[in-house]
Amino acid sequence: MEHEKWLRELDELKKAHRSFKKRVSVILNLFIPGIGFFIYGSAHLKGLISFVLFVTYNYLFFEKIAPNTDPGVAAVYYIPAVVIWIVSAAMVASLDD
Repeated sequence: MEHEKWLRELDELKKAHRSFKKRVSVILNLFIPGIGFFIYGSAHLKGLISFVLFVTYNYLFFEKIAPNTDPGVAAVYYIPAVVIWIVSAAMVASLDD
């Protein structure tokens, strides 16, 4: 009886920990796209791809596109970076164990 009680409590703690870990991963992924995959501990390749895509696109945007275009047009060219950001966060939110 006592053993079963401890096992149930341990299962509840594991579920709470996974839920907390997922919330933290999604929040961190909103700050730095791709990092949520590493924090959650799965799909490291997806995280690396998301991070590299976002950083590379930001580099190209701020070094090549933004200085040479009108600010209104440059805002339209930044849409792919925002899409990478949002899709990465959605992918982290949909991860399962």
